[in-house]
Amino acid sequence: MASRELEAFVRDQDPVDVAATDWHTRREQGLSAIEEAEFQSWRAAHPAHASAWAQVDESIRLLRSVPAERVAHLCTPRRGSPVNQPERPTQQGTDTPPTEQKQRPHNGPRRSPAPSARSWWPRGFGAGVAALCGVCTMAAGIAWYQWTQPTFASTYAAKQGQRLDVPLPDGSHLTLDADTRLEVSLYRSRREVRMAHGQAMFTVAPDTAKPFDVLAGPARVTVVGTRFAVRYMKDGADAGTVNVAVEDGRVRVADVTIDARDQSSPLHPHSVELSAGQGVQVSLSGQMSQVSSISPASVAPWRQGLVRFTNTPLSDAVHELERYHATRLVIRDPEVAALRIGGSYQIGRPDMFAGVLPQILPVRLVALADGNTEVVKAH
Repeated sequence: MASRELEAFVRDQDPVDVAATDWHTRREQGLSAIEEAEFQSWRAAHPAHASAWAQVDESIRLLRSVPAERVAHLCTPRRGSPVNQPERPTQQGTDTPPTEQKQRPHNGPRRSPAPSARSWWPRGFGAGVAALCGVCTMAAGIAWYQWTQPTFASTYAAKQGQRLDVPLPDGSHLTLDADTRLEVSLYRSRREVRMAHGQAMFTVAPDTAKPFDVLAGPARVTVVGTRFAVRYMKDGADAGTVNVAVEDGRVRVADVTIDARDQSSPLHPHSVELSAGQGVQVSLSGQMSQVSSISPASVAPWRQGLVRFTNTPLSDAVHELERYHATRLVIRDPEVAALRIGGSYQIGRPDMFAGVLPQILPVRLVALADGNTEVVKAH
């Protein structure tokens, strides 16, 4: 049953019956002690709740006692006759109307009538076929809907200069760097994180029955249990590029735009497996770099309060440091902005970063009246 069809069907039902059916499917899937207490409280809150629960429980029990093919047959309306239309009266225990019985030729032995559809149901429930099938349909629809909905969902955001540690209900742990936003959804059969912007370290609790996916820009990172870092920035030196680095375990990195591009080129694989000490970049167009070797200890240096640059334009380096603290550095000259810088620097000491610039680049610092410092060419 499609989601819209289910919603339309449920709207036409008694809300108490819907609630009873919802509790029934949830209990079969397993309730926590707190949820079980909530159910008992709901059932005891009103006699109608207890009555609806008993009816749903008995209806589903009866439906399960009947062969599946008979349930499907009885729940399917006959041509020209809706399922909830009462059956026409019969004679002598047959399903044939009286007029048809009169026209039957008698030049041969009379055969025993075939058993009616009702004979498959327990005594006294023939008249409730439509109601029981409705309960069955609603239970199946609600169960399907619950299965496709997350059991846990939350959005997390770390602001400028902030770091956020997030323990998840499944035992996994996330550490968000500054200026990072992501959404976490845990389903019954999978776990999913959608990274809107930023970088984070993931320590994933092993669960082979529930893969853990991180979706960032053009990349999907899938794991079962491992520690890895993902960086996805929408601006700066590597804007639109997804960087994945594995500290422990194994992950699979896939290009989620694969269906939109030519899949025949062997130069750019569409998925790759990484182990500890390996990393890869996925470009905005979905193309993957060669797998690189890295030191596991160097993964996510921001956890140690460091930012690392490799041949990075000075303007982008300043922009990266601004994610943590205001540097109060101003660069107006495009040539100065394009100067390349490398090395590791302390995140919380922009003054130290500014002080080292004249030592490694052909620049000087000029104090401005507003308290900022301009980086200009050295003369």
